[in-house]
Amino acid sequence: MSEHSFSRFVYCDTNIISHLAKTKHLWSRLFDFLVENDLTLGISGAQLVELSDAKSLLNDLAKLFLRVPSALLKNSETVLAEEVEAHPQRRTKSLLLQPLNAMLLEADGLQKLQGHLSSPGLRNARKTQLDLARQLASKHAEVKTNFPPSRTGDYTREQADEFASAIVMQWLADDHRDFLVGFQSHIPDFHPEVFLSIRLFAHVIFYKYYLGRREPNKISDFGDVGHALLIPYCELAIMERDLCNVLNQIKHNQDTLASTIVRDIDFFQDWRSQ
Repeated sequence: MSEHSFSRFVYCDTNIISHLAKTKHLWSRLFDFLVENDLTLGISGAQLVELSDAKSLLNDLAKLFLRVPSALLKNSETVLAEEVEAHPQRRTKSLLLQPLNAMLLEADGLQKLQGHLSSPGLRNARKTQLDLARQLASKHAEVKTNFPPSRTGDYTREQADEFASAIVMQWLADDHRDFLVGFQSHIPDFHPEVFLSIRLFAHVIFYKYYLGRREPNKISDFGDVGHALLIPYCELAIMERDLCNVLNQIKHNQDTLASTIVRDIDFFQDWRSQ
């Protein structure tokens, strides 16, 4: 494992990670695939919070994370700060926060990881996460009219980047106001296109709920938009079928996923990344 770079990531949604934990016969093949392609299974903090609900899976999850090249990823706030720092260029830093395999070198590494996955801190964070998820539908209904449809009365794909740029501006105004204010007198020097994390987040919302005329009425919808913040910086994303379909529509029409291959659970039948 010492020669593994831990710099190129596979991002799986929470259901896919659960599937892997349950399906132990895939672990050896997953290990081989990751090592052969110098890839790492990336796990976000938000996913650990989600997975803390799956109490019967926690031991197997810990074993999976130690069995294959895996790592904790930086959170979305850190990624956005790095995007701000890199502006007007695109962010190039690694997503790596901490290799999980390093815990194999600790005498009680497995027990520590199992303990963290079932910790009160993660359980409390999950309660907060669920509270926010339940507010998504009402929040969406509240703000949707702030972005009107085209002259035809319908939303169009041509509006996707305009919508994404508006979300970038709003997000930066909340979290990096001083940075944004610095462009007041020379707006052409501001490049919203480099903020891939927020733009993909916005594109998922726009394609699902504006173009798709759907409503965010499931708890899992909150997780779907949250995943989007890290995916542009991963080489491969393996997602449940509905989100995979949305992401591939975005990949076909926008530039936010130009460097990311998106597959669904069928990936584990053919193990081809393209």
